[in-house]
Order: sequence, then structure tokens, then C-alpha cells
Amino acid sequence: MGDFPASKVMIIGYDAPITKSLLKYAKKGVLPNLSRLMKQGMWADNCLVPHPTITPPNWTTIVTGAWPGTHGITCFNVHVPGDPLNKTHQGFLAADCTAEYFWNAAAKEGKSCILLNYPSTYPRAIKKGVQVAGAGLAPNEWRTPGVKGDFAFACSLSADLLFTTEELPLARQLELRKAEGWRNLPKHQAALEADLLIEGRMPKEPFKPQLWRLCLLRTGGKFDRAIVATSKDARTALAVLKVGEWSPKLVHTFDVKGKKKKAAFHIKLLKLSPNGKEVKLYFTPLCQLDGYATPPSVCAKLEDCDGMPIPNSFFASFKQGWFDTGTLLDMIDMQNRWLAGVAVRLMKSEPWDIFCMHAHCPDHCYHAFCSYLEPAACKDKKLLRMYEQAEQGFYESLDRMLGRILKCADDSTLVIVTSDHGAVPTEGFFDEDTDRVGVNKILEKAGLLTFKTDRKTGRPAIHWPKTRACAQRSVYVYVNLKGRDPDGIVKPKDYDKVVSDVIAALSDYRETRTGKKPFALVLARNDARMLGLYGDRVGDVVYGVHGWVFGEHGRQLPTAEYGMGSIKGLLVMAGPGVRRGLRLQRNVWITDIVPTVCHLTGFPVPRDAEGAVIYQALIDPDQHARRIAELRKSVKGFRSALDSEKRLTHQYE
Repeated sequence: MGDFPASKVMIIGYDAPITKSLLKYAKKGVLPNLSRLMKQGMWADNCLVPHPTITPPNWTTIVTGAWPGTHGITCFNVHVPGDPLNKTHQGFLAADCTAEYFWNAAAKEGKSCILLNYPSTYPRAIKKGVQVAGAGLAPNEWRTPGVKGDFAFACSLSADLLFTTEELPLARQLELRKAEGWRNLPKHQAALEADLLIEGRMPKEPFKPQLWRLCLLRTGGKFDRAIVATSKDARTALAVLKVGEWSPKLVHTFDVKGKKKKAAFHIKLLKLSPNGKEVKLYFTPLCQLDGYATPPSVCAKLEDCDGMPIPNSFFASFKQGWFDTGTLLDMIDMQNRWLAGVAVRLMKSEPWDIFCMHAHCPDHCYHAFCSYLEPAACKDKKLLRMYEQAEQGFYESLDRMLGRILKCADDSTLVIVTSDHGAVPTEGFFDEDTDRVGVNKILEKAGLLTFKTDRKTGRPAIHWPKTRACAQRSVYVYVNLKGRDPDGIVKPKDYDKVVSDVIAALSDYRETRTGKKPFALVLARNDARMLGLYGDRVGDVVYGVHGWVFGEHGRQLPTAEYGMGSIKGLLVMAGPGVRRGLRLQRNVWITDIVPTVCHLTGFPVPRDAEGAVIYQALIDPDQHARRIAELRKSVKGFRSALDSEKRLTHQYE
């Protein structure tokens, strides 16, 4: 360890956890690993995150120590200056980050990093070490430029699939008929069959479709089992399932433009009525077993890890009513088990000084059911209880993941568990927010924006020749400035006037139903510097809303709280040099994580870090000053001895 308390660091990220809930479940005793860390180290009650309170910029802040205005990823999407104001791309490219990552600063001194599922680091953000995923929010998920579709991301092979007799969004309809031509079925059992056309949903690259078969079997007058096979031969069965059963992990090969790609998946029989007329058969995403890591050879070492490298499409499927909370928790656990398994496998097989990872499930869960966790919004007590159990369930899964990873930490390892932001339930839409971001409608009423009907889609679109300002991304309004923006009409001399008009329109706006003002803060770009927002990648006006306004995070201010929710970040730190059992009350920013890590490990401070050391969390905040004093004393003694030696008038033979 040399002169520094720690020689290694683990940063384990939870996306959008609600710290109130974590404290509740830790007190309840169901999060033993997080609770142990809290006792062994410190918990920050007031961990604040940058604005907007959203994924790509804030995870980037954590590992650069820089504010979004410095590192350049200023929202979930990035707008390149000079592009049309309605053109952006999702902020998952490492090239969009203009600040130095702390692991690359450490690489200059030979330090090696394992980077696991860390957002906004595609295609490779590390100079020395192993990187797994980073092109989306989960492995096998792609949020890179060129990805299109309703969900704005693609899966390596396929999102999850549902075959059903019901009418559900995006599900594939089953057409049942009497089974004929099957071989090796159990004797004397009546059966129904259906075709299962397996083709990619939301694929990054489509694979050649395969025709599989479903056979329903009846015992004692009731249908009670389903066979999923690759042909009409029971010996080719991938799984034989009863209602509620998952198949074992299956591995199958698919043809992608002539290349063979192996994928892992599970199948679950969600429903089979006794008369065989109602069926729901669910396939998890087809999880490609290569192509998500650098160097590429790493994937082969991870094929047999527990769980699966599962993309997050299943959260949208849950919201569409495909399956229940129990099935949702099963898949969350598949993902978290895989993350833990990969972490342990790599830390045991690869050299590392820095381990850094991210798990996304709290964010997607809160987008799906945060408001059902708030008694003021959810009056159905059974529904409230169901979602409380789901919330506890995903935190328990994360805690099991954490426990497995912590076994790789030794006495020299600094451990940090942190987050990019929290989440809040919502009271509902405010008047103009029926399209999620209704700021443009407010600007229209103020005479700053004009809509027209798009001839192709029939939907409203901005009419640029008559628009002086428009909303963009989560928290920005841009002046349609002549000479800067391709469709600009506002002359530079009128810029300040338009900015003032936008600020007035948003600041004065009241929601008709309640009379509340949803906007908590509206600032000109120059004034937004105090939020860490500046430069040409932010809007001309920056705004933030109160905790009750629609949307679980993003537009809400870093200090926003509402009901059971809070936007504040998570920060737990334990290990060498950290005080034990401390509940820290001072403000801590996630920009402070990297400087504190560097202070305790001696790693080089990255070039653009802007945070500060969290001195109050340290056992010896003056360790460096004390060490310098000791070195000066030693040097003084050495010089005195040297001077004494020089004054000798004789030599010893």
C-alpha cells in the first residue's frame, strides 16, 4: 500500500435507487451486505448529483470528477452544435466525453481497470484492462447512433418474445390446432399444436428466422404441459413446462448474415387454461454470448457465468402487461447474477487495480411503478403492497449481487456504492405536459413557437420559419439563432430578448388544475454555470421542475423530494482510511468521488476533475500533510548528517 491507505478501488453503481427505500430495507434487515458496508464505513445523507438528473451525464461525472459542462455529455442525448435543433443522439459514446476518465489517468502509472456495464463508454473507454458492455444500459443493448424504433435501442439478437392467444401489444398471436405428425409424444395424450416463428424483435442485426413448434399436452382431461421443440419430434424438445415454470438456461445457435451466433435464453409458460384455449408462452431476450467485450476473447471466458447478459427490453414488456411482478423479479435476478458472476470471474482471472460497474434495474422499475409505491397516488392497498414487495425484491437481488462482488475485496480495497440520481413518484401531468415534455406548448402560447401538421405523419411538427425558441431534451430551451442554427431566424441582437421571453413564459406558467407553478428554476445559460452547465452543448435556457411534476427523474432538481421518493444520490464508502459508522450530513457531490479515491489510493488525479476530497469522511484528513512533514524532517536529518560528514578532517582506513 505504500504511503496510501488503499491500493485498489471498487465502484459499484446502482441506477436511480431511492435512498429512503434503501434505508428502510436496511433497517428491516433484508439488505445485509449494504448494511455491513454502512457499519464499516460512511453513508452520505445529502449526496447531490448534477442537473439534469439523468443517466449518461451523471455516470460520466462520477468517473471523471467533472461537471457536465466540462465533460460534454449534458443530457441523456447529445446535441452537436451546428446540427438542426431537433437532431440529437443518445449519449453512450465515449467519444462524446471531453474529460479524462480516472482509470485512464491511473493507467499512466500502470494501473489496470475492469469496467463492467458502465454507461456511455462505447466502444472502449479504457486504455489498460478489460471492458464489458457500455453501449447501453445493459449488456447486449445498443443505444448508439443509427439505432431506430419505438424504444430507441436495439438488442444484439432479439428482445423478449411473447406467443399468446390474447391480444397484447407487440405479442405474437398463437393459432392453435389439433396436433398432427408429431413423433415420440407420450402415448394416449390428446394434444394441440401451434407454430412458433422465432425471428428477432428490435435486433441490431436480424438473424435468419427459425420455425419452432409448440405442443400442448392433456392429462386427466386437462391441459397441463407444453413442449417447445425445434421440430415435430419430442426428442428435439428445448423444454417441457408446466404453468409458472421456467426452462433451464438454453443455448442455441442463430444465423446472422452467414455467421453463427450463440445465444442464451429461458422460456416460461405463463398461462395454460385447462381447456387449452388460453396460452401465454414467454421467451426472455435472446442473449448473444459474444460481441459485448474488449478484448473480444473475454466473452468466451464468460459463457458459463451464472445468469445471462440480458438486455433491458423486458421492462417495457412488463409495462405492456405481458407478465407479473414475480416474472419481472426473476429476470432482474438473472441480470444481477450475471453481473456478479462476470465481476467475480474477471477479478479472479485478470489483473486489476480499479473495478467499476453499474446495475440499472432500480431506474427501470421506478419508471414502471414508482407512483404505485406512493400511498397518496395509489389508493389500492393490495396494489401498493404488491409493488412494495417488488421494490424490496429488486433491492434484495442487488444486495446479493453486492455480497458476491465484495468477496473479491481485501483489506487494501476501497469500496464505494453510489448512484447517478434517485427517483420520485408523480402527481400526474401538468396541463401542457400530455406529450411528456410540454414546454413547447407553453412556448407556443407565448408566441415563441409555431406548429404545423407534418404531411407524412399527420402529427404536429415545429414550423421553423416562424419559431424563435424550442424545447430540446430534458431541461433545455434553445433560441432558434440565425448564423448558429441551420433554420435560425432570431438575429443575434434579439437573442437576449428571446431568452428573457422564454424565462418569463416558463416562470409565470401555472398548472390550471392545481394552480401550482411546476418550474422550480429557470435560468439563462450564463447563470446555469452554477449548476455545472455551460458551453455550447447546453441550451440557451435551462430549467428544473419540482418533485411532483410528471416524470420520475431528469427534469427534477437534484434536491427534489416528493412522497416516498427523493432525487438525491447514493454514496456509501468503506475501507482503508474511511471512518466507520458515520452518517455524514454535509453536502457531498458525486464530483467528489474521484478526488477522494485519488486521495486515498495515490492514483493520479484526472486532468479535468473539479470535485473535492470528502475530508470529513476520512480517519486522517491530514495524512498527506503529516507525511510531507515527516519527509521534511527526514530530509533535514539527512542534510545534518551529510554536513557533519563533510566537516570531518580525517578518514577511517
